[in-house]
Amino acid sequence: MDEKLVEFSDLQIWRRGGRYFARYDAGAHQVAMREDEISEDEARSAMQGKDAAMKVLFALQRRLIAAEIDPYVSNTK
Repeated sequence: MDEKLVEFSDLQIWRRGGRYFARYDAGAHQVAMREDEISEDEARSAMQGKDAAMKVLFALQRRLIAAEIDPYVSNTK
């Protein structure tokens, strides 16, 4: 079962089973929704406030880029 833990604008943190996910709009000029897995520590950090959540999101995007994944393209249906 999905459980929304926190939401700030277009960023949501969800728990599904024992895993954590960030759902966010990654598009600049269009809506491009993504859902990417984050760690439990990142989820806890993101729940501390909007600034902390944005730091988690930026770190996630840097990891995706390092893995040669475009973090600005939708990966949801």
